[in-house]
Amino acid sequence: MAKLITSELYTCGKFGKRWRETLDTSNPFLYSKGRYPTKIRPEDLPEDYIKIRSRSIWYMTGFLKTSGIVDIGYRWAKVNHLFKDDYIYISYKEKLETETNEWGFTDYVNYDICICGNDIIDIVLAAERYSNYDTSHVRAEIEKKRIWLRDNEPEEYARAVGEDRNIFDLWIEKGYIEKKLLIDPKN
Repeated sequence: MAKLITSELYTCGKFGKRWRETLDTSNPFLYSKGRYPTKIRPEDLPEDYIKIRSRSIWYMTGFLKTSGIVDIGYRWAKVNHLFKDDYIYISYKEKLETETNEWGFTDYVNYDICICGNDIIDIVLAAERYSNYDTSHVRAEIEKKRIWLRDNEPEEYARAVGEDRNIFDLWIEKGYIEKKLLIDPKN
């Protein structure tokens, strides 16, 4: 009997009531949106769910749906590390919108999921593969971040990136990317 897969995010554990509290992380069944117990195991998920680990889900292992993406936004921070404080905003329903608050900060407001950290590159590649989504604007922002880090934090750049070239090509070449994300879905 096929399992009913309805959530865009499943986690290996449950969010607790206290800040950054995680519960039931050894349970073989996943939690929908980190809150609702299911009878779904990681192996029940279709191929378009990619494994992630992010501060956004309190460093639990999670599985993010990458098909059906309608829009993606990316915000990067001018800080001394590569992706730790950068965020990718995903909408499965509508084009993303931004609002500026009373202090002048502009941010996305109608996203379904927001993820930070090193899985950003995998998410971008998976969105290209499983949603046929044009990520050129996201890739351009990631390149701006790479160049900013190179020019402003050379020691961290040398540790995190090393070479002075496109990070997608570099990470693919170094084997940091899941192999299934590199296969052309049309073949």
